[in-house]
Amino acid sequence: MNTRNPAFSLPMDDHRGSRQHRFMESADLNSAFREVFTPLRTNIRRGMTLDGQLYAIEMDGCIPGQMLGTEWIPPATRGVDDAAMLADAPVRRALFRKLLAEQRPESLFVYVCEHGGGKAKPTLYVEIASEDGCYAAEYAIIDGTGWHRRELLHAPFRRLCAVPQS
Repeated sequence: MNTRNPAFSLPMDDHRGSRQHRFMESADLNSAFREVFTPLRTNIRRGMTLDGQLYAIEMDGCIPGQMLGTEWIPPATRGVDDAAMLADAPVRRALFRKLLAEQRPESLFVYVCEHGGGKAKPTLYVEIASEDGCYAAEYAIIDGTGWHRRELLHAPFRRLCAVPQS
């Protein structure tokens, strides 16, 4: 066997085939929701509101559940002039498809917004999209105690669809 000229042309560590991103595991999604929930909870406790934010999360390719970094993505840089337009699911899914098609290290994209208020109970909506599917959680916002103006309650996430669709 000649080790200098292997019989195959792909490097041994290339297991993705034609995929740009690796498959997301439940540990990756759990970690992403936990890492998003913690700072949002702090901001909600301080009385801040969210009108629609977009983030990119880079996950470790070798260790499931390990986050390497996050980046805020201004929606205006991707053709969305008003962040309120992202509340429309087809617009949001199209933007997720566009972000997943870009050559970038991040493989999870997060949309966060607060809705409700008035007579409806305020809720924080978090949606995470990967190449394998979209997942979402709705966190109830209640009145806080002590220095907390409001409190964010933890909730399980659910799968919305198999792949980001319009």
